[in-house]
Amino acid sequence: MDAKDLKQLVKMAENGDARAQFKLAFLHLKGDSVTRDTARCAYWYQKAAEQGHSDAQYNLADLYLRGAGVEQNFEEARHWFESAAEQGDVDAQFNLGLIYTQGKGVQQSDTEAFRWFLKAAENGSARAMYDLANMHLDGIGTEQNLELAKEWFDKAAQKGVARAVDMLEECEQI
Repeated sequence: MDAKDLKQLVKMAENGDARAQFKLAFLHLKGDSVTRDTARCAYWYQKAAEQGHSDAQYNLADLYLRGAGVEQNFEEARHWFESAAEQGDVDAQFNLGLIYTQGKGVQQSDTEAFRWFLKAAENGSARAMYDLANMHLDGIGTEQNLELAKEWFDKAAQKGVARAVDMLEECEQI
């Protein structure tokens, strides 16, 4: 990006354009045309996230989760993942499932983990399909249901999750 385009992008971001803020954050994350600066990246993601930009919400959540450019804060990570998830972001839905499984920034809840994995799986996340199948198989966060476990393992296998093929074969032995 040349200096003129960067100057225009900064001006748009400073004037509240969420897409420009998101792009500027990304540039700071990668060090592309600007100094690599995760704190500055977080600043611009925050600005865009507050305006409802779902990709910025997801990326800001990830920064809080990792403590990159901001102090690690699992509650903030959950908040921003949830904001993105409610807008249909599949990866955010999956990550919320993980957060509730692990109890990071929330009270651990297999029921909530199941709910978020289900949303992500229904929206096409192969990883969520696999985790959901395991939850059905073991009765975690839901009632044990071998048939639903098989269905979700099959869907995950069709999306290329190799472990799902093995688990599907194991389920057939039960």
